[in-house]
Amino acid sequence: MQEIGDLYLLDAVPGSSSLLQRLHIFDPAARFDRSQTYVGYLGLNLKRITVVAILTHFRTNGVRGLNIPVRYRTDLMPAEEARLYADIHMEERGGRVMGPRRSVNPMLWHFQVHDPAESSLEPREGGGNMTVDALDGHIWTADESIEYGYDYNNLL
Repeated sequence: MQEIGDLYLLDAVPGSSSLLQRLHIFDPAARFDRSQTYVGYLGLNLKRITVVAILTHFRTNGVRGLNIPVRYRTDLMPAEEARLYADIHMEERGGRVMGPRRSVNPMLWHFQVHDPAESSLEPREGGGNMTVDALDGHIWTADESIEYGYDYNNLL
């Protein structure tokens, strides 16, 4: 089954932009008010690979964005709940969560962590990062992050 995705804009794009106005070719329901500016979800429902192609085209035109599976548009956990998942995971490892990190991806919550298994004796800036899925609270692995970057966003 092909995953259905939406384009999530990180940069504001005017509704009059040809980038937005041409999206109805892929999604007939896609209509953008020329007098509005768009950022965040565009409300598209397209196959993952189609959103990858559109996202790549937007990037070549200087517009940053992400391909987000539509299941992540609603019912996401707040940062406080994601922090609990991170705390439990780090407690099991004997480490601790030091604080949140900024995330531009609405699918994920990022936290700075100190893992005693790493070589430094004291917590340090950049000492470790943890990514918590905002839908189900699972901790993302490095492989999962790489796969998402490549398969959904054409990032190497």
